[in-house]
Amino acid sequence: MIFYKNLKKHKTTSEKNLVFSIFDDGVVSNVDDSVSQPAQCKEFYNLTYSDGALKTGFGFQDLRVPASYDDLENCHTFDFSTKMTEIDGLWFNRYFHGTEEIYHFQLLMIDADFKMYGVELMDTFNGFVFARTVYLESYPTCVYQYRINGGDGAVIFSNEGMVSLTTSSLGKWENVPAMISCVVHYDKFFGITNANRNMLVYTSNLNLYDWTEAESSTIEFLDDRGVFNKLVAFNDYVYLFREHGITKISLYTSKDEFSFTHLYTSPSLIYENSVCVCGDKVFFMTRDGLHTFNGNSVEKVAENCDRFFKNLDNSNCASACLNGKYYLATKCDFADGETVGCESKSHTNNVLFEVDVENFDLNIYRGVDIRHVVSVDCPFMSKICCCFYDSDFKLRIGELTHDGKTFSNATEKKWTSFETDLGYVSKRKKIKEIVLTTASAIEVEIKSDEETKTFKFSGSAKQQRMSVSVLGKIFQFSFKTDEENCDIKKPVVVFDVVE
Repeated sequence: MIFYKNLKKHKTTSEKNLVFSIFDDGVVSNVDDSVSQPAQCKEFYNLTYSDGALKTGFGFQDLRVPASYDDLENCHTFDFSTKMTEIDGLWFNRYFHGTEEIYHFQLLMIDADFKMYGVELMDTFNGFVFARTVYLESYPTCVYQYRINGGDGAVIFSNEGMVSLTTSSLGKWENVPAMISCVVHYDKFFGITNANRNMLVYTSNLNLYDWTEAESSTIEFLDDRGVFNKLVAFNDYVYLFREHGITKISLYTSKDEFSFTHLYTSPSLIYENSVCVCGDKVFFMTRDGLHTFNGNSVEKVAENCDRFFKNLDNSNCASACLNGKYYLATKCDFADGETVGCESKSHTNNVLFEVDVENFDLNIYRGVDIRHVVSVDCPFMSKICCCFYDSDFKLRIGELTHDGKTFSNATEKKWTSFETDLGYVSKRKKIKEIVLTTASAIEVEIKSDEETKTFKFSGSAKQQRMSVSVLGKIFQFSFKTDEENCDIKKPVVVFDVVE
């Protein structure tokens, strides 16, 4: 008997382990899929990174304030519907109470009829909403903290004149032009008027009640850096942010002697409402992404989220800074086919970014249509507050939380990897097992060039293992949940490679 050698080739497989160590690396969405690492994160929202895990992200709850310095934990909310039709603007205000000889802290709001109201942030009136002024006939062009004639508070500029809400006065001064931005630097007031945004106005008369054109002077720049948008007093200078540039204004001892240095010309539009002083930096956004300014030069930062802003008009953005974080409410296009929160209907903004001012770490709160972002920082309270375009929240002031809920509704949370060949180019793989620990119910979606499957995990304190079968050469992994709380520890994906 003759035995012949079997020459037929049989495919063999070898088992590999891919360990996801990505939950502390942030988004790197500016990297192309073809050069990304298997465990890198392409997109995430409504989650935070902490201790190597994906955890509960941002949320909003109704503004809560204490009634007594002796009990700061016992707080109450406000019912704005008793006075207002909607909240169309929000500003922080501080004023000195002459009788009590202490500072009071307020939030000012305006409704659709241009009536302004206020609430005390140390509220002994059990949620009372005060009527502050009926002098406005249009939306304010600028609200500014100001000390005038020995009184401090807020001055509110509009096209009908200036309204003063200080300890020494309450009224309207029609002789004062409508400012869109202003600063006081040493003994001079600088402003940009709504009537002529190509001209800077300044005066040494800090008593704005006595404003006259004869006592004010103007400066005009005839170049291509665009109209004037924002004034910032920073690092002992005044900086003028324009549509396409930044100019430094240096003051000398002579009354009207200045020098001007054009420090930066931007190739794309600077959004005025994004300009915000954050410690030793000024943050701002242009059409091509986020930047910082240190008083001399500009640096592009958080480039990982550039693609979200591409070709969008973000002139309705809003910003604030608190406790080493820059907050930017804006519009983004995630181009992922998902509709999250406010995106299911007409909206102006859909994202709140939190950017660390030192290392530029990024957190993303998606699905909220925010109108104004306000930093509330006083001796007994430190929080970010917002009002909203969203019709469901037009009579609410939200304070930012980390509870994973937009008021009572749990946010949709997602983390997505790049498309990856798992390090084995052009070879077919089989995903065999998912190993992870999750404190709440989640879904793991595995998408390949051949098929897409979703696997559900329940919440447990113990590690969970699930046998799966997904075939393909290219894979993408997503972790999703709409639970309030989230705590996903490093997952491991086990797969075979066909040799």
